[in-house]
Amino acid sequence: MNKTKPFLVNENPTYKFAELPKLPETQLVMLVRKPFWMRLREYVPAFEAVNLAGRFGADPGDYEWEWVDNPQAVRWWRRAATGLESLCGMAVAVLRGDLAELYGFVEIDEGSPFWPEVIPEEAGNAMPWQAKTTARLQGRPEEEVLAELYREYFRNRGMLTFYQPGQPALRKGTIREVERFRDALKGVIERAAKASLPSELKPK
Repeated sequence: MNKTKPFLVNENPTYKFAELPKLPETQLVMLVRKPFWMRLREYVPAFEAVNLAGRFGADPGDYEWEWVDNPQAVRWWRRAATGLESLCGMAVAVLRGDLAELYGFVEIDEGSPFWPEVIPEEAGNAMPWQAKTTARLQGRPEEEVLAELYREYFRNRGMLTFYQPGQPALRKGTIREVERFRDALKGVIERAAKASLPSELKPK
């Protein structure tokens, strides 16, 4: 089985991202003007924070963000069709003058509905049948065997970033997932740039 090749989605290939050697897990780099980035600090908690979903209900694409102050970063909680949100990506900012350098990555845990979705259809379709057969032969729960098959697939592809028995395994994102994260990040920055923030609204 071929291992997944390392990649970097670079939105600004002529710019030198100085922190890259210190952040080897980075899968996405972007440049954003600092004022646009800083608007997220107020915009996300007021309009798109993941914790707002409990009050308003949520569909995929709604209430998927979390602002982090130290270090400055945003977390992307991708929402499934069921309404369940799962932590999928994070982008950390390094401020330089009028720019924010963003260093992002996608990491999925095995409790997420997005955990197995990058397994090719042929392999993915065979795994439940294989799990059922193995479970009968070994007298083990089918779900346990299927989980092992998923982990082994990602381990063989070099995609597991963390695994300890008794704790959820983690895998790195594929290039398509990182591109989806990039597009989501661009979208929230654009919406924040156009929105009237609470601090900008004058009392009547």
